[in-house]
Amino acid sequence: MSFDAVVVGAGPGGAFSAYWLAKNGLKVLLLEKKRLPRFKPCGGCLSARVVSLLPEGWQGLIKAVIREGTLGYRGEESFSLPSEKPLAYIVDRAEFDYFLVQNAQQVGVELWQECELLGFEEGERTKVYTSKGEVEADFLIGADGFYSKTADLLGYKKKKFFRSLEFQCLTNLKEGVRIDVGLVEKGYAWVFPTNVGIASTGKENLLELLKDYSTKLGLKVEGKVYGWHIPYLESKRDFHAGRGRILLVGDASNSVDPLLGEGIYYALWGAKNAVRAILNCPNNPAEEYFRLSKPMIEELVYAGRIAKIAYRFQRFSYHWGKKGALKAYYRLLRGEESYKKLFFKAWLHLI
Repeated sequence: MSFDAVVVGAGPGGAFSAYWLAKNGLKVLLLEKKRLPRFKPCGGCLSARVVSLLPEGWQGLIKAVIREGTLGYRGEESFSLPSEKPLAYIVDRAEFDYFLVQNAQQVGVELWQECELLGFEEGERTKVYTSKGEVEADFLIGADGFYSKTADLLGYKKKKFFRSLEFQCLTNLKEGVRIDVGLVEKGYAWVFPTNVGIASTGKENLLELLKDYSTKLGLKVEGKVYGWHIPYLESKRDFHAGRGRILLVGDASNSVDPLLGEGIYYALWGAKNAVRAILNCPNNPAEEYFRLSKPMIEELVYAGRIAKIAYRFQRFSYHWGKKGALKAYYRLLRGEESYKKLFFKAWLHLI
């Protein structure tokens, strides 16, 4: 079988890539190793700036609108700051991902579920080997997450990542989220309306820390605790674009915020860059993709610089939040500010 493009992974980055490729007239195959809709461990928090990228109809997926943030220190002291405008939206990732896939199917994308990528062979056209047979395509996009088979076959290795744990729990937060620092060396804990979790780049016993944190807040760890890894980017060398006519998007490319681990916004941004690169420069889209992604990479690099300061001086970061940093972060979540501007404003404030 022959396609113009094969996209591996039906998460936000993959479904969005497939959608825009098909909208531009390409014949697209989308591969997903599980049956949809499928459970996805994730906080399910979409920053308000994502709205500008999403297709019509997504509003029906909203479980909660976040209008208040609470910054805490070690699950003990905390302060809250309300916002007149929405800061974020809570969604169920299974529903959200499936919605994006269905949108892709509506514009002609062919979906192969329960189908794994086994390998590929580069040439004049790329031969793509799957658990359901062999296909050929001009372009291949790997949007297959942290454990990306596509990235692995290209020789990329994940070197920087958060370890994360989460359990499902109805909390007393209806329109708010809580983030705590000071619990791990580099990372944070969170309470969202429907789940509680913790993430760290270190080697701490996260399960015990999650239990202690939950106890301090009057919450009980019940049911299954889910674990996963979140890659992140701190320099342009960390961005894995791909090569030739094979591109990587989302977690597969390390396009994740190193401060709080937000990935969906950057997966959608990267997907649009990848599609533009294929349309603009079909002979070598990887080079064009890297060029188009420079603003996104720069944003993540500055997020990394802020993260290094915030996690090295966590007590200071907590008090810094009280003095205006949290309010400034709200502007970023709403798409009114960039990490680069926040970084330089922070230094001016310190000076």
